[in-house]
This record gives sequence, C-alpha cells and structure tokens, in this order.
Amino acid sequence: MGCISNLIKKASRKSNITSEKASNVEINQNNDEEINSLGFTSNPNNDNSDQLFKSAANGIIEPFNIIAEQLHLIVTPLKNTVLHFNITSEKASVQFVEKILYICPSLLLQVNAQGDTPLHVAAKFGRRDIVRALIKNAKKQPEDLENGIGVTRQMLRMTNNKGNTALHEAIRHKSVRMVKILVKEDPDFSHPANNCGETPLYIATENGFLDGVVQMLETCTSVTHEGPNGKTALHAAVRTNSRGLTRKLLEKKESLIKEIDDYGWTPLHYAAYYGYRRVTSILLECDKSATCIADKSRKMTPLLLAASQGYIDIIKEIISYCPECYELVDDREWNALHFAMVSLSKKELCSLLGNPSIKKLVHEKDAKGNTPLHVLATCTRSMDSKDPLSDIIDQVRGDGSRAVNKQNISVEDAFDYGCPELKQEILALSEDTANGLYSRGVIYKRDKHYDEYLSNVKEAKESHTVAAALIATVTFAAAFTLPGGYKNEEGKNQGTAILSRNSAFQTFVITDAIAMVFSLSAVFMYFITSIERFKKYIYLFELGSWFTVVAMGAMVIAFVAGTYAVLATALWLAIVTCFIGLSFFLCFLTVGYRMILHMIKGDPGLMYKMRKLMYKIRKLKRKIGPIKDYLMRKLAIKISEKSLQEEIGTAYAI
Repeated sequence: MGCISNLIKKASRKSNITSEKASNVEINQNNDEEINSLGFTSNPNNDNSDQLFKSAANGIIEPFNIIAEQLHLIVTPLKNTVLHFNITSEKASVQFVEKILYICPSLLLQVNAQGDTPLHVAAKFGRRDIVRALIKNAKKQPEDLENGIGVTRQMLRMTNNKGNTALHEAIRHKSVRMVKILVKEDPDFSHPANNCGETPLYIATENGFLDGVVQMLETCTSVTHEGPNGKTALHAAVRTNSRGLTRKLLEKKESLIKEIDDYGWTPLHYAAYYGYRRVTSILLECDKSATCIADKSRKMTPLLLAASQGYIDIIKEIISYCPECYELVDDREWNALHFAMVSLSKKELCSLLGNPSIKKLVHEKDAKGNTPLHVLATCTRSMDSKDPLSDIIDQVRGDGSRAVNKQNISVEDAFDYGCPELKQEILALSEDTANGLYSRGVIYKRDKHYDEYLSNVKEAKESHTVAAALIATVTFAAAFTLPGGYKNEEGKNQGTAILSRNSAFQTFVITDAIAMVFSLSAVFMYFITSIERFKKYIYLFELGSWFTVVAMGAMVIAFVAGTYAVLATALWLAIVTCFIGLSFFLCFLTVGYRMILHMIKGDPGLMYKMRKLMYKIRKLKRKIGPIKDYLMRKLAIKISEKSLQEEIGTAYAI
C-alpha cells in the first residue's frame, strides 16, 4: 500500500504540473460536489486521491499514465473507479474512456458497490457515444475460453445488485439508438428479468416506449416477455391502453393473449375492466377464445368484468365476437345480466336487452335463487321509483316478476318489502368491483358520504333560495323603474319608456327579463325539493344552482346596459362604469371554470361523453377537410377564370 501511496503522490504532482501548464484545461469548480455525490469524501488524509478524481472528472489523462498498473485499486468509498467517475461527470469524454482503457483494460468490467459496470453507468446517464466506445474496446479484448462467450457479450449480460443489465438502464432512459446498439451486439440473449421480475421488454411496454419495443422484437431472436406477478408485456401494453404496442406484441407472439398473471387475469380481463374498447377489439380479433377464461378468485370472465364496471360498448363487443360466452357465471352464479342490473343505466339496460341472447338471462338464477330482476327490484326500491322495473319487465314480456328465490321472495315482493340479504350482497359487490357500480347505474347508494352531502345540500338550499328570491325581486322592480323614465306628453306614447329605441336600453330590458325568469325558476325548483321526496329530485337543486348563476350574470349585464343608456352623454364615465360592472365575469371565469372542470373530472360518465364528443368533432373535421379543400380549389379556379376573362375583355377594349 505504501508503494501505491507514493505512486498516487507522484501522479497528483503530475496532475498539478499538467493542469498549470495546460492553458486549455479548466478545472470544474463543482468537482467536490460531483465527488461527494459518488461517495468520495475529501479529507486531509486523502488530498492526493482527491486530485486524481478531479482530473478524471475533467478528462485529464496524464496523471494516470504513471500508475496504470495500480489504477484498478484507486476507488471511492462506493467503489467507483476513475472510469465510473468520468462517465458521470459533466465533462465525460470518449477520448478519456478510450485512453484509460488502453492503459488499464481491467476497468472495463470492474463494478462499483452497486454492482454497476461502466456500461451500466453510461446507459443510465444516456452516454451513447461512450457506450459505443466501451463496446468497441470490449471487442479488442481476448475471448474468455472458460465461459465460452466474448468479453462484449459478457459485459452486456452482466447484472448489478438489482439484477439490471445495461439494457434495463437504457430502456428507462428511453434512448432508441442506445437500445439499438445494445441489442444488435447480442441478439441471441433473452434479456431475463431483474430482481423485481421486470424484463427490458416489460419495462419498455409499461413506459409506452414503442420504438424500443419494436427494436427489441425485430432484433432479438428470443426476447423474454415476462413481468412481475406473472404478468407479460402484453398485460402492460393493455394497461397503458396502447393499440400500437398491443398490435406489435401480438404480431410477434399471439399466444400472449391467453397468458394469465398470478390473479388469473388475461390481458383481455384488464381491457374489459378498464373499459378500453379499441384494445379489446384488437385482442378479440386475434383470439376470441380468451373470453371464456375465468380468474382465480371469483371466476370472473372478461364479459362479467365489463358488466360489473358498466361498460356497455365492451359488453356488446365481446358478445358480438363470442356469443357463447354470455352464459358463463362467477362463483356465486351471477351472470352478465345480474351485474348489468347494478351497473348500467335504464337506457343502457333497455339497449342491452335488445340482444336475444342476453334477454334469455332474465330468468337465470344465481346460487341463492335470485334472478337479475330480483337485483333490479332491490336497486329500484332504493330509488322510490318503480319506473325502471316496470319498463324492463314490459320489455322482457314474461312472467319474470313472479320468479321466486330460495327464500320464496318474488320480484314484486323484493320491491314492495325489500330483500335485506340481497341488498347487503349488492353493497358488498360494489365494494369489490370498484367505480362502475352505483355511480352510473340504476341503484341508489346511501352511505355516510351521501348522507353528509344531503346535509350540506339542505343547508345550502336555504341560502340559495334567499339569493334567487332576492334577484327575482330586484329584477322585477327594475322592470317598472326603467332607466331614463317615461314619456309624460299626452298621446298614444304617453307612459312609454323614453329610451325605448336605444340599443343599450333594449339590452337592459332583455337581460333583466332573463334574470327574473331564471331566478324565479330556481326558486320554484328549490320549493319543489322541499315538498317532494328529495332523493328522487336531487338534480333539481343542482339545476337551480346553475339557473341562479345565469340570473346573476344576466342581472350584471342589465345593470351595465342600463347604466350605459343613461350615461351616454358622459362617455368616459359610462365606459368606466361598464368596465367595473363587467369585472364580475372575470371572477366568474376564474372560479366557474375550475368548478366546471372539477365537475367534469368527477363524473366518469360525463368524461366519457366529453371524450366521445371530441372524437366525433375530430372525425367530422377529417370528413370536412377534403370537402373544404375541394371547394377552395373550385373557388380559386373560378376566381382565376374571372380574372382571365376580365383581362381578355380589357385587351379587346384597348
């Protein structure tokens, strides 16, 4: 060790001399921070080594020529070599890497405390040129006859303490070129999973890295698809709702569609559960037999999952591809229609029952003898409305309402007297199968959150009623105390408004009428909710709140227009008053915009409708685009022809 210490001292003196003489080398002032970040702490007893690592960070090679044979022994407390240090520094250079490996080739495969080789570090930091240089240098090394592979492949296959290869790190950096370099050098390697069970292909798919996935699938001969918890790359592609990734993986290996994870879920289960209709279609086009695979815990098929979550489009899609799967049931013998009665709206249920296969399920009983109509009766009873029940019974046109379960309870009895056991089962089901239930469907869920909401609404309703009544009173009075006064001259116009022909006055009258009507309508809605069964007409409170907001806006416009009408002679005063009055809408835009956005985000059904509307608008634009271009070309031709005719006419006239 004394010999090594002397060599380090000589090298550090060489470093000082070199750095003083080399005018083109600038020592980075932040090297101490870089050294500390890699685990090297400067102290009085370590000044010589500190100077060497500063030289490495700045790409200065001269000090290391003296200690080439002992260079592999010079490491930080975290076992980083000077090569690791240079690659992570801001001044990382290919020239330094090539020269340091020339004088000390063993640094190529030397690992730090985390098990990272220089290649791991280069891939992690996105140093593509250095990755090339490391591979180029590895090809120059003699082949190891014991392991039967060259140094290049040995380096590419080395894993760190987390089980990651350099390709794992490159995938996370999302560098297509780096991925291409690494897989091209070892196309026969399967690239297995790390300690977390993640393969490079799975990580790329999970992160939506389509180019990286394509590069691996096209270059590697037998790439591994596995992921954590028994999942495959196709599971990850479906969960990211990526049609491109799903298609690419199925083109390479169709059998992935039937692979199940530790829970027994296939990729189709995830597509049905999350409501990804287009991805579902791609999977069904590849292999429809996956619709019959049930999970391990509750024997849920993709159709049952879609029905439990209330995705009517996916239910229809699965049945259209695989009609025979509609009869499959879960471990309680609930079929798709049992779930649909809980999760779908009245309109969606009527649409679904238009399918003859689904219609047959109305009379099918579960393990306790409950038909789907028993479930519907239990749901609609909580709504204090028999409309959905009667409509569905009329549509099926059978004696389904007379069916009894094992407790001898008919559908009519379930509605009239209730079925507590079934209700508890449905409540438990809603906890199990997540958001689709209750929030969108015909069932009405009373829980502590809803009770709190009711209490808050009752308190807010009083203040809302007062506000709406006040607006109605003010606007009603304003209609008979018109700005500008009335005409006093005798004649047919006596008693009429003086400013009746003024545009601002006309705006005042119209907006005042709007404010009065909307505020009175809001008062009426609040009145209805106080005398009728509240939970049935809860939407009236929300509608009344919006009517009150509209009335406020109309009243502000009426004030601004009326003020402008009587101050027309003092224009500056009228403009200032209007500006102050209209500042109300600035407040409305800042607060109201957030409120509307929050309302849309909080309603999955409304979000779905908004996305559907935007899709239709984009589709309409694509259709209109060619027509617009065609009309513009025709118009341009007509204009050019007309211009030409005018020029010819002018020439003849001359």
